[in-house]
Amino acid sequence: MINQTDQMLYRLSNLDNLQQKLSYQTSTGKKLQQGSDDSVLYSREISVDDKIRTFEGLKAQIQRTKIQNNTADSSMKEIKNILDYVKSELIKANTDTTNDNGLKAIASAVSGMKENLYDLANTQTEGEYVFSGSDSSVKPFKKETDGSISYAGNNKLRKIAVEEGSYRDRGVNGFDVMMYPSSTAYKGQSLTFKETDRITDQDGNEWKLNSPTNDTLIKYDVDGNITSETITPITFDVVNNKYTTPVLTADGTKFEAKTSIFGLIDNIVNALNKVDSSGNPISNEDAKALIAEGLDEVAKAYDSVNISHAELGAKNKVFEVSLERVNSKLTQYNVLSQEIGAADLTEVAIKAKALELTYTALYSTISKTNQLSLVNFMN
Repeated sequence: MINQTDQMLYRLSNLDNLQQKLSYQTSTGKKLQQGSDDSVLYSREISVDDKIRTFEGLKAQIQRTKIQNNTADSSMKEIKNILDYVKSELIKANTDTTNDNGLKAIASAVSGMKENLYDLANTQTEGEYVFSGSDSSVKPFKKETDGSISYAGNNKLRKIAVEEGSYRDRGVNGFDVMMYPSSTAYKGQSLTFKETDRITDQDGNEWKLNSPTNDTLIKYDVDGNITSETITPITFDVVNNKYTTPVLTADGTKFEAKTSIFGLIDNIVNALNKVDSSGNPISNEDAKALIAEGLDEVAKAYDSVNISHAELGAKNKVFEVSLERVNSKLTQYNVLSQEIGAADLTEVAIKAKALELTYTALYSTISKTNQLSLVNFMN
């Protein structure tokens, strides 16, 4: 009798476990409560869930990048608007009808635009600088003690994962946005540049003057490390305050002297005020020539910003397509996860009803067994 009782209690325990499993499936809609229920199915479910988490991470990163790129896009539109304004003011200044007071008024207005450009060049979104290059924690532009503005970022871009093992460059850097090519030289040609210009080659390496003698250009690689490569000779034009050097003779050579838009604005303001960079007076003829030169340089700067803006637009399109692809894969994996892990609630309901009948039958058997045991005991 004891063995029979133990068997019924064992069956009751199994029924309780089944009831717990069916209750879990009914309340959660999931087939498996723990891996031991079906190890093969559980492994598939874990694998799909890992994919879902991966693509959810990619989606969040791409969405964040789109916000940053859209912010950069808005700032670049404003930068182009400012350059357009400066150009229109210089056109007015470059006429014989504008007197000295008019030139000073234009100088004041253009000088004010420099502050606006500075704010736009240091645009942030979600605590990150959008024009600093590969390290968005670095404030890209800073004011020096002499009033000039220098670039503290780098000329690289941060890579963003758009799919498993696939990366794309994010945004544009301040080096390309706020530094425009004022002079270009190809194989066998000579490059003319100012001391404040930054010189780059076709591979993104930077070439710097060996201060203080300034008689040699030294190559720095894309990571900023000095190399053994140099270019000589360097000649200096005292009248125009510019350097000239021959560039390398290898095929595909392209050197650019990149001038800061902030420096360009400073030169324009000085010309409008009829002074040189040291504040010394210059002649009307020199001022007029510098204003005309400034007008040409603003056009170059605008074209350079416009090219960077177009590149940003192309990158935005890439991230839009990538986001669509990631959303599509997320949908597929979510459907697959549902198919693998979802309980058949109709089947669960049938099993629950069968379990109820089994419970009833077992409790009836237990009751009869207990009554029989009592009769045997009385006899």
